[in-house]
Parts: sequence; structure tokens; C-alpha cells
Amino acid sequence: AEAANEFLRMGESVASTNELIKSSQVLSKVGMIESAESASYLISSLKGYQIAAENSMDVVSKLTSVDLEAAVSAGGLAEALSKCSNIANNSGVTIDRLVGYTATVGEVTQKSMSEVGNSFQALLSRMNNIKIGRFIDDETGESLSDTEAVLNKLGIQLRDTEDTYRNFDDVLDDVGKNWKDFTQVEQNAISVAIAGTMQRERFTALMNNYSSALEYSGVAANSAGSALERYGVYQDSIEAKTNELTAAIESLSTNIVSEELYSGI
Repeated sequence: AEAANEFLRMGESVASTNELIKSSQVLSKVGMIESAESASYLISSLKGYQIAAENSMDVVSKLTSVDLEAAVSAGGLAEALSKCSNIANNSGVTIDRLVGYTATVGEVTQKSMSEVGNSFQALLSRMNNIKIGRFIDDETGESLSDTEAVLNKLGIQLRDTEDTYRNFDDVLDDVGKNWKDFTQVEQNAISVAIAGTMQRERFTALMNNYSSALEYSGVAANSAGSALERYGVYQDSIEAKTNELTAAIESLSTNIVSEELYSGI
């Protein structure tokens, strides 16, 4: 009921809501978060990446698969994605890569996944400001006028052509594959240029562990069906069996005890 209220309030149809309830319930139990939170995080990620309701379980599978490999929870990953999925999609970051990036930064820094999601929101907003010719960082107020020049000097191109910017995944790949070849001074310059002074630490953590981010992205990309497998484990748990028994007793009492008796009581 909580999930249905959340989805309907956001304008989903009844048919889509039924599918989304199923997916959010799985995420809620496997990710160990409340139903309403699960619904809110899931819908944010789906809308950010323009994923249809019938494919929502695929997103849950990505989160639950990486949950098994990284020291972060599916619920935490869902929260991180909800903070930055829209701008990530617009910046050319695939959902598989975003799951890998946030999982890596969350695992290494041990910051809350809400903070991690906000960090990527700030970082990608910074890059988007450069794209639209707005040379002030929204978060720090820092000038961005020389950011592209700094990166160009180090062989990192933000543009394909004069008028076309590259997908941010491709930019990060260029940085990641050469990261260990840069000097400490160059690494610091790149981190500040791309992420700004406030998010520099988290960007550095991502680059220092870029192979893990790619590994987790691959896990997410090949995760089909894993969410329902994990939910099957939950269904064998004490909690699930207790809930089933409670529902059965409620159904039995409703069928046996007449409405007249209830009214009399």
C-alpha cells in the first residue's frame, strides 16, 4: 500500500504500479530498507534513465548483484542512484557504470551512500556547467574557466569536436587507464579540475580503484534474474514465514467469522 501510494502519486498508471510494487518489494527486502524508501529510490532511478516499469526488476537485479560483490548494500546503492541518475544519464554515464562508480566510492570511503550520490551529482553538475558555457561551480563557487585547458594539457579531452562533448564514461576511461602514470601533482590537478576541491577525495578514491569500478559495472551488466534469486532466499527466512503465517491466519479468521458476529462484537 505504501509503495502503491508512492508510485500513483508520481503519476504512474495502475498497470505500471503493479509491476513496480513487485520490484520495490524485492528491493525493500533484499536491500533492507523501508517499502516507501524503496519505492522512492526505484522510481527516481527509472525516471532518470527513462526505464519502463516492466524493466524495473532488471535495475533491482543490478543493485542486488553488486551488493554481493562490494561492501555496500543494494538499498544504499539505490539511494545513491536516486540522487544522481538523471544528470548521470544526461552526461553519458550508463546505469551499469553508475552502479560501479558509486559502489566503489562507497566501499572505499565508507561514507553514507546518500553522500556518495550527492558527490556524483555535484561532480556531474560541474562538468555540465562547462558544457553549457557556465564557468562557475554551483557547489563551491570556483571558476571553471580554465578547467578544460588544464585537462587538455594532460591529454584528457572533454570534446569530440568543437561543438560536441564526449560521454563522461569515455572521459573517465581515459583518466582511469593512465591514472598511475600521472605524477601526484598531475593527479591532484585532474581531481580538482574534474571534481572540484570539495569532491576531490571521492574522485581520487574512484580513480585509485578504477579496476574495481569496472568490475562492479560488469557484474551489474550481467545480473539478469539475480534479484528474484535473492528474494527466494528471503522467502525461506523466519521473517517471511512469519508474515505468511500471519496473512494466512488473518484470511482464515475473515472467512470463518461472519460479518454479523463482528458487528455484534
